[in-house]
Amino acid sequence: MLSFIFPLLGRFHPILVHLPIGILVFGVLLIFLSKKQDKTFLPAIQLAFLLGSIGGVLASISGFLQYQFEGFSWGTVQFHLIFGVLTTAAGFFFYGKSKKTSDPVKLKWSSLVLIGALLFTGHLGGTITHGEGYFTEVMPENLQSLFGGAPSSAAPLTLPEVGWEELAYYEEVVQPILNSNCQSCHNPRNKKGGLDLSTKEALLKGGENGPVIDPHEYLKSHLISRMELPLDHEDHMPPSEKRQPKKEELELIRLWLENEASFDIKLGAAKPEKKWLEPFFQREEIAFYPTLTLSPIAEDTLALLRKKGFYVEPIAQGSALLKVSCINFPDFQDQNLGDLAYIQGNVAYLDLGGTQVTDQILTKLGDFPQLTVLKLSHTQVKGANLESLKSLKNLKSLYLNGISITQPDLEKLDQLPMLEKVFAYETGLIGNEPLKKFKFKLETGSYELPPIPSDTIVY
Repeated sequence: MLSFIFPLLGRFHPILVHLPIGILVFGVLLIFLSKKQDKTFLPAIQLAFLLGSIGGVLASISGFLQYQFEGFSWGTVQFHLIFGVLTTAAGFFFYGKSKKTSDPVKLKWSSLVLIGALLFTGHLGGTITHGEGYFTEVMPENLQSLFGGAPSSAAPLTLPEVGWEELAYYEEVVQPILNSNCQSCHNPRNKKGGLDLSTKEALLKGGENGPVIDPHEYLKSHLISRMELPLDHEDHMPPSEKRQPKKEELELIRLWLENEASFDIKLGAAKPEKKWLEPFFQREEIAFYPTLTLSPIAEDTLALLRKKGFYVEPIAQGSALLKVSCINFPDFQDQNLGDLAYIQGNVAYLDLGGTQVTDQILTKLGDFPQLTVLKLSHTQVKGANLESLKSLKNLKSLYLNGISITQPDLEKLDQLPMLEKVFAYETGLIGNEPLKKFKFKLETGSYELPPIPSDTIVY
């Protein structure tokens, strides 16, 4: 009838363990606050070490009971328990030393050993409770390594855009989802609740509460039902402070269960909705600006250009490519382009809009090999020499707003290999004749909103 007593005492461990930690740290703090030959804090130091050590004994006993009755394996708790006992013994040791000394300052540096033992034992306890790497997993990878952790080996789910139909559903979809969401608590070293979700065999074995896959009602299996509980529900998994699975990951697990949790089925045979797969497709990101190694321009050179009226900044932090604008230099003329000669190999963005430049400048722009964005809006450029830009192999965006150009002028731009967009607002292109299709996208600003009923109301 009283068999619940010991399991109940074991569950007091998380409460009891914090009490001696605080008291022992307080004792060490008083040592560091003491002055040489000053006994003012000595009685309080002795009491702190005594009470803290007694609390350590109670915490160790409750921890052992929790290990006995909560299903923890010895391999999981052994070092935490051993170091807990050693830390308690160290507390009694310092209590004895504090009784024999008349100068607390003599204990100053040796007491740091006790702090180190508390930190290490606490770290082991946090790992048992919250999983491997609990303290380090939120840190950047370089800090994880510095503090003895390691970036999680559980890579998030990724799928190829081509050939995903042939992937093994469990091995290449379900298992990666479980690894990235459940690995920290349910792995061979830390079987929380007696459950290991790192392999097919362990998954089928289940935990202390039985199987996590119900062969009779697959969609009521604990594997999915506990993930779908409200986040604040006490049985929700993963714990609220952990990484939560995406809704698409839950859909993919649910679909696998609908297919009777088959370990042989291919992903395509299960017929998943494409929208569930989209977030996991591997897509190669293509940089907008050229990716090459350039020597950065000296800051004093940029400062001289700014004094002349240029706006000059890197296109991104740490990049040697430059953005140059004449927004504060409206008197800029063709000959002023020579001021940029020293940095022309680094200029990727050049805004000459609203300046006095003419068609003559077009031939000189070939000396800017990295030029990706070029703005010539509201200038004296007429467009007759636009074919001179064909040497700009990296040009992707060209702004020609408010200048006089014709459709034949634009046809010359089809020779630019990387050109993606041309902006030609207020150029007179609209209304004369239908515009042909170009290799690039032409934006003319000819947008019209459909009429709505309120437009016809007479007030």
